[in-house]
Amino acid sequence: MGLNSIEESYSKEIYQKIKSDILNGAITDGEFLTLAELASKYQVSKTPIRDALGTLESKGYLISIPRKGYLVKPVTGRDIKESLEMRIIFEKAAARLAILNASDKELENICDLADQFPEKISQKELLQFNHLNDIFHMAIVKASHNSQLTQMYGQIMESLTRIRMQDTYYLTFPEEKVAHSEIARALMSRDVEKTEKLLDLHIYSLEERIRLHNSNIWNS
Repeated sequence: MGLNSIEESYSKEIYQKIKSDILNGAITDGEFLTLAELASKYQVSKTPIRDALGTLESKGYLISIPRKGYLVKPVTGRDIKESLEMRIIFEKAAARLAILNASDKELENICDLADQFPEKISQKELLQFNHLNDIFHMAIVKASHNSQLTQMYGQIMESLTRIRMQDTYYLTFPEEKVAHSEIARALMSRDVEKTEKLLDLHIYSLEERIRLHNSNIWNS
């Protein structure tokens, strides 16, 4: 592995550490970040920190303040509402295309992912649950065989990452397992109407939990 590859790998590792700290609340919305402070905190040079912050800015987590540092971009109700609207449009469109274009094996793999959802998890496993959830929904979108749709959907899900992480604390996991299983089986049956209805219910239930448990953000 060349020097550039090593530096790139190191920057990705630092990116994941900073992103994880934003998601778990160790770094809070509205917090001001500087290269020097983060380099000291993570015990690395400024170069991987600079690269990681640039990536986080491009993904909507940070706002750059020239010659000063970065501000952690607060999540607003408008951001969430717009992202949820786009998610339901994109995911239902992807499901319709998946039913038309995906092989039986691809749809079977989605069912296998649904079977992996746990009925009970510890607080330490919340990130793992969210990772599985991302893989499941992205598998549906990838099964559409539309690369542009897949790319845009990934951006939408990234914009919802922080609020979805907070939402995990309020989930009823047996119900989540059933919901994902029903969506997967409807896809496997290539039932467009049922799949769209289940996706509506699934995503709108997220919206209702945000309204209930994060009303301060929802109304911002």
